[in-house]
Amino acid sequence: MPESKKILEVKNLKKYFPIKKGKYKEGQPAVKAVDDITFDLYEGETLGLVGESGCGKSTLGRTILRLYEPTGGRVLFREEDISKKNKKEMRKLREDMQIIFQDPYSSLNPRMNVFNILAEPLLAHGIFKRGPELEAYVKDLMDRCGLPSYYCYRYPHQFSGGQRQRIGIARSLALNPSFVVCDEPVSALDVSIQSQIINLMKDMQEEKKISYIFISHDLSVVKHISDRVGVMYLGSMVELADKEVLYQNPQHPYTKALIAAIPIPDPKKRKELSVIQGEIPSNVNIPSGCKFHPRCPFAKDICKQKEPAYREIQKNHFVRCHFAGEFE
Repeated sequence: MPESKKILEVKNLKKYFPIKKGKYKEGQPAVKAVDDITFDLYEGETLGLVGESGCGKSTLGRTILRLYEPTGGRVLFREEDISKKNKKEMRKLREDMQIIFQDPYSSLNPRMNVFNILAEPLLAHGIFKRGPELEAYVKDLMDRCGLPSYYCYRYPHQFSGGQRQRIGIARSLALNPSFVVCDEPVSALDVSIQSQIINLMKDMQEEKKISYIFISHDLSVVKHISDRVGVMYLGSMVELADKEVLYQNPQHPYTKALIAAIPIPDPKKRKELSVIQGEIPSNVNIPSGCKFHPRCPFAKDICKQKEPAYREIQKNHFVRCHFAGEFE
């Protein structure tokens, strides 16, 4: 989206979790959950992140928001480096940077009713004081998120999974943020509810020009909601491109395998689903050379010896593979 303004720049971001207690120190064994990731996000854009479980998608989203402290690299939000900001400075930025958590059951306080859940961030940031104005704002927010306003004094256990996720979305949008990390917001929901939630998010995006990072393992959902798609493997971004380019002409063997595994929603058509051979290597003992080479059907000697560069093979199409551009 070159015509839009950059809202987020992630540069060589790393997040390592030391195996031993304490802070990570250079050279010690660690889980490399996010390993040298770089990308940009534009105003009003949705960037989808896909990959197998454990590839670092959720950790990346939380590290960008400083819910996890980064081990290395920089995060620029509206051209402002937030990597080194203190808690007070980050608290102010929280108004503009929010997250929708994956689990709609554990992310809501069971002792608070919906009104207090939605009012809490507004009161904490001093946007409202308790009174009729706050009540009117919360009820309007509920209406916009597809929740009847007369539900506002009910508790989370009185709602279905889809309704709870709407509460989570309403909470993340209460402060009118311009950037939201959506951490698998529909993975726990029925397909019919998924479409309602996704349409709600798209409507809110058009209304407020919100930028999303949409994390999911469901490539069909990601294709529907995203403008660009990034594919992660073992903590690294292995491919990033516009969704049409990536789905029609994937250039990393891992991306090709993921797309080949998408089932066809037609009972009359049969498709032999592709299976990626082997197990995901450990994030602690990462293979030499290309991280994917132990499972790659196209691997050659150079893949075992030399790590491929993350390079732009076409405009806005980035791939981490020695043979990118050679696959049809």
